[in-house]
Amino acid sequence: MFCVILFFNSCFYDKSEQQYPAVTCDTTNVSYSIDITAILDASCQGCHKGASSSSGIDLYNYSTIKALALDGKYVYGSLLSAVSFEGGNPNPMPQGANKLPDCDVNKIRAWVNRGAPGD
Repeated sequence: MFCVILFFNSCFYDKSEQQYPAVTCDTTNVSYSIDITAILDASCQGCHKGASSSSGIDLYNYSTIKALALDGKYVYGSLLSAVSFEGGNPNPMPQGANKLPDCDVNKIRAWVNRGAPGD
């Protein structure tokens, strides 16, 4: 009997918030030079770096990426619809890979919504 009482008294449930704290994604001060280029470096440079990129779209030229971000009429669709896998974009990016993490997509969305500044 003592062992049964000891067993049940030793079992407890921790709050999941304490064991697994929520990871937040700060999109309040997204910067092209810090946040957006870091996302591009991590996910896009293989196909989109330089004037002779294999895709034909140089995402390391600010004017090109701003046009992709704001126009949406670019030959391959808009940047946001491509990385979010939304909007019927025929070329979801990164091509042949999983969608970017939600935080990265949200940072790009916040940057686009601010007018894609070159800060």
